[in-house]
Amino acid sequence: MSEPVRFIVLIPHRDCVRLIRSYQDRLFAAGIMGAYSFPIAAPLALVSQPFAKEELKMLARFLREASAAPGRDGKITSGYPGVLACPPDILSPSLFGLELDLPIPDIPRGLVRYRFPSMLLCAGLIPKKDQSLIPQERFPIAPQCFFRAALVANLILRPLSSGATGYSFEWKIGVPVWLPGYRKSNNRLIRSEL
Repeated sequence: MSEPVRFIVLIPHRDCVRLIRSYQDRLFAAGIMGAYSFPIAAPLALVSQPFAKEELKMLARFLREASAAPGRDGKITSGYPGVLACPPDILSPSLFGLELDLPIPDIPRGLVRYRFPSMLLCAGLIPKKDQSLIPQERFPIAPQCFFRAALVANLILRPLSSGATGYSFEWKIGVPVWLPGYRKSNNRLIRSEL
């Protein structure tokens, strides 16, 4: 990857971010070089240009509605560690993190270069050679977390000319759009609008 890459991402509430940051520390201590190479976010799609605010609002509403399905109580919950591959011509290491229990929204096709098949809260990047470590005992135990508050945003990832090749990036997160609020009152769902 030599050019910047654009993503649309879901970013959890800062309490969950703190748990994943601690997990990244343990991953790096275990020898996973790419533990800090990607922001703590769940990529939804690779896109050709940033989404407008209205498009981000649409995604935020879809994700809130999915999290408000019966029995979910507005929660987005992490599961087991997992790996998501990007198209190799875009990013050669895979995304590594915790699987999330929400479906990927239907994103307008005109801007989408690649839609991820599932949602993964990233803790970093991992090459194929290190993926065999995941089920072994020396791999750090992943935290379990859930969150209701989250936002969607544009993200641009740029390779750095210095540092470890394939793992040194800078990123910028665009103006976020929060998922609509969720609360229960007298067993009745109340959704706030954006």
